[in-house]
Amino acid sequence: MKKKKPEETKLKIEYRELIKEVQSKSYEIVRLNRIKYIGNNYYFIDIRFYQRGYDENGEEIYYPTKKGVQIKEDLFYKIFNEYFFNSLGKESKE
Repeated sequence: MKKKKPEETKLKIEYRELIKEVQSKSYEIVRLNRIKYIGNNYYFIDIRFYQRGYDENGEEIYYPTKKGVQIKEDLFYKIFNEYFFNSLGKESKE
């Protein structure tokens, strides 16, 4: 008997701050975002690839892909050193 895949739950974003965006390929960008979800007290850092597409009006738009990672902000600060945060204009929380 086959196991059913668990359904993905889409959490609603309360707050999103774009920290950095870099073009990786002609059709793809990487974004570093700070995100907070409704009903969750934690902030997360999301590093994700976005692929170029077009909306219904033919305007260029970038859609998020599954290629990426999201970790709690406090863990992100623990992983990266002060040099990295100084280059972003942020202070380390340690």
